Amino acid sequence: MLPIPDDKRFQELDDDGFQFACHPDVACFNQCCRGLKLFLTPYDVLRLKNRLGLSSDEFIDRHTMIRPGQNGWPQPLLKMTDTYERTCPFVSDQGCTVYDDRPGACRSYPLGRGARGGQAGGSQEELFFLVREDHCQGFEQGPHWSPQTWSADQGLEEYNQINDLFLPLITRPPKLVPPPAARKMAEMFFLATYNLDLFGRMVRESDLLKRFQVPPQRVQAMLQDEVELMKFGFDWLGFTIFGDRTLTPTTG
Repeated sequence: MLPIPDDKRFQELDDDGFQFACHPDVACFNQCCRGLKLFLTPYDVLRLKNRLGLSSDEFIDRHTMIRPGQNGWPQPLLKMTDTYERTCPFVSDQGCTVYDDRPGACRSYPLGRGARGGQAGGSQEELFFLVREDHCQGFEQGPHWSPQTWSADQGLEEYNQINDLFLPLITRPPKLVPPPAARKMAEMFFLATYNLDLFGRMVRESDLLKRFQVPPQRVQAMLQDEVELMKFGFDWLGFTIFGDRTLTPTTG
């Protein structure tokens, strides 16, 4: 969850919810799939690369550009087609060709999820906002939604759960260290968040797991399930980069 952007397109949602529909009969269908500047989350990459039958490296090389994202951490930006309209590579005239595994930002649109407060250890309030773009005519028809019913309808629960585990990493700036150490931190960050195939190989073939007290059940789970491997990667980065107590080192 992030603060609501300071942009007129973003409007905090009140208790009345919103009306919305998106389907081929809406005049603006597919317009929101053009000219995107869409940073992908680790879970987005995981779902998309598996949907396409690609390794992490292959998906990143073919479909993304690595750019400084939030707080300068490297993040993959979805590569648009090299056409005048710069459409998403996964959109067709009939709609999204990877619909069941589309990125979380596409899945949640036009609903946004943010937070208020939380500074200096204070409480944090979840809030929702709408993204109202000039071209979108979806607000003129369709069912009435609350944030909860829309999130359930769009299958956002797992996306939100995993993205909320990622946020404590991406929302903190890197430590001020000499350039070689900064590059090393950026490489570690990208490896454990986005390049799960390579990270999994490192976990299996190095002594990484011997350095921490990881229950055998967790080891077994993350060697069989990429989501569990991703969660371990988040904990490893929290410990290694930020000094969080997310893992317990072995002694002796």
